[in-house]
Amino acid sequence: MTEPVRCAACGRHDLLPFADLGDIPVLCGVHFAGRDEALASPLGRMRLGHCPGCGYVRNLAFDPAVLVYDTTMDTNLHHSPAFQSFSAELVKHLAERFPLRGGTVLDVGCGQGEFLRELCQVAGCRGVGYDAMYAGPVGPDPSGAVLHAGHAPLDDRTPAFDLVTSRHWFEHLDDPYGFLVRLRELAGDRPVHGYLEVPDAGYDLATAGWEVIYPHVSYFDGYSLCRIAERAGWRVEATGRLFSGMFRFVEISVNAAGPGREAVPVDPTGPVSGAVEAAGPADRDRQLASIAGFARRHAAERDRWRGTIDRLIRAGDRPVLWGAGSRGVQFLHLADPDRRLAAVVDVNPRKWGRFLPVTGHEVTAPETVAGLGTRTVIITNPAYRTEINAALRQLGVYADLLVA
Repeated sequence: MTEPVRCAACGRHDLLPFADLGDIPVLCGVHFAGRDEALASPLGRMRLGHCPGCGYVRNLAFDPAVLVYDTTMDTNLHHSPAFQSFSAELVKHLAERFPLRGGTVLDVGCGQGEFLRELCQVAGCRGVGYDAMYAGPVGPDPSGAVLHAGHAPLDDRTPAFDLVTSRHWFEHLDDPYGFLVRLRELAGDRPVHGYLEVPDAGYDLATAGWEVIYPHVSYFDGYSLCRIAERAGWRVEATGRLFSGMFRFVEISVNAAGPGREAVPVDPTGPVSGAVEAAGPADRDRQLASIAGFARRHAAERDRWRGTIDRLIRAGDRPVLWGAGSRGVQFLHLADPDRRLAAVVDVNPRKWGRFLPVTGHEVTAPETVAGLGTRTVIITNPAYRTEINAALRQLGVYADLLVA
């Protein structure tokens, strides 16, 4: 018998197990120099539990000791023009939304610093960024950012900040509630705003769940994300979905005058265009319905894609996977463990010639597709469909694009 795990979001219920996905790759963001090393990459158990009250989801079998974040990981999305455009639009929105000129932004989980640098330049602010995966020059940057290779200390060494941002790091935390409480304590009695962005569990758990990966400890839809922020002492100003519904954001504040969530208008020109919503009980109920069917749907999608790959190959096709990020790693582990695909390509040159964890697929440049005679390209993220279609046409490849 394992000890019950209390919900980190609402804090009111113990989590109920609902899906055991078995062993999955631990080091989704690491790309190995040799195939043997990749094949020996560790596996970790994924046993999902959910809160019956708010729909928060967590990996009940997560072991923080097996996952170390360092510069061997590369989860950078900025090589994609579609993501660059999205990030630039988000920077513009935040610079207009919050009083940042002359202020300080704390970016926890800053990646390689692209977002923070751009925000500092556009908003005329200072920035302090922390990430254990940061591999660039440490210290002051001409943009006004100061970048650190390591986890944010969140203690008396942390400078006073006017805005805290954390994009695609919050879901990695073993104690997300404690993280928000600590930030609230560091805000003190100063007016502080915040912006959190995570993968949207409302999408991931309603589909095959390729983004249900070991480094992600928690899975938040709009309702549970708002609940955890409010329980930690923050006021929710806005929430919504971004990037073709793949991402979920929440804007929060403390000690700041403002209308609050219910009065925030939709900005028709910003990254939250058509996406601002009040995450209420109806959203929670949709999430609970997705949770109820997830185990069956996940298994069915895994089997369907194994069958699809088999059918394409038997028909003489040479199918390719475009995208060697975390979603691609999970897809390959579940749908192509025997490396039957003709190639796995990615736009990030740091991945070329390297091998993916557990399955040992080699990653090559997109130009590889041109010489394969493939008739089918598989992608796992619909947000990149237009970009990938255009890249294929530029390469002279006219293949069917299948979204897993």
